Order: sequence, then C-alpha cells, then structure tokens
Amino acid sequence: MSEAQLEEQVSNPYNMKKPWHTPDGPRKPKADSLYYEDEDEQPKQATRKKEAAPVEEEEAPSETNYKKRYDDLKKHYDSKLNEFRQREEQLRAEVQASVPAYQAPKSEEDLARFREEYPDLYDTVETVAHMRAEQQMEDMRQRFSAIEQRELEIAKREAETALKERHPDFDESRGDDAFHD
Repeated sequence: MSEAQLEEQVSNPYNMKKPWHTPDGPRKPKADSLYYEDEDEQPKQATRKKEAAPVEEEEAPSETNYKKRYDDLKKHYDSKLNEFRQREEQLRAEVQASVPAYQAPKSEEDLARFREEYPDLYDTVETVAHMRAEQQMEDMRQRFSAIEQRELEIAKREAETALKERHPDFDESRGDDAFHD
C-alpha cells in the first residue's frame, strides 16, 4: 500500500477523506466580491446536485477553538474576580485598622477640649441634644397629665365611696337643691 492509501484509512472526524466524499469543484469567489457565473458551469452543478448524497455540515477548525477560548477567558475572568475581591477585603481591613474607634468624651475636661477643637460640631450636637430633650419632655408631660387625671378620678371615686358609707342617703341629698344651697 502506498502512503496516500494509508492516509485515507486513518479515521477523520470531519469526514473529509471518505469514499463518498466528492470534491466540490473549483473554488468560487467570496461573497463580498463580484461574481459572474460561467455558462458552462451551470449544467455541471445541476448534475452534481442530483448525484451528491446529503453530507453533514463540516465543522471548521476555527470553530473548535471557541470552546477552549471561552474556557480560558472564563478561567481568567474568575481568577481576576477573586483577586479583586481579596484586594477589596484587604483594603477594607486596612482602613478599619487605620481608623481609630471613636470614643465619646467622658469627663468635663474631655468635653471642654472637644468644644475647643470642634466648636461648630459641638454647637450642632448640643442643638440636636436640646431638641431631643424637649421632645422627650413633651412626651413625659403628656404621660404625666394622663396619670394626674386618672389619680383625680380615683380620688373622686374614693371620696364618693367614703361619703356613701358615712351617709347612706348621699345619692338622694346630692340631687336636692336645698342641700346645694
């Protein structure tokens, strides 16, 4: 056997060199160029269409690289994404470590020093504190007035009960005009 025959016997995934494969003929011009069909080629194409068996579409070698390219790009994207996340966490940890935790002034001296260093901020905070205190005082006043009203009603009921015990005819004399006069 010659080398050409051996090459034909080797399996080919693209079915290019199988016995039923017939060459398509001379190459045609590309679609983006002008093309004028020759008159003598028309009958050849008609007979070839009748004789040719349906052939599966061939996969171009360049199409097979798309999966590998996609996998490589996806792998690169994932690695970069992980790098960015790690860097972001690292930067956040650095920022939290470098910023000291705020501690509110606890003594009168600390408050005086804070007032000297940040007079605008101190005034703003003081205004907000007064507004909140006034709001809380108003809520407390409303609650206190409600409690006072309840106590007055309770005291009135107790007094009426005590009068009824001492004077059983209190209800009758209560409605009498002579008693009120």
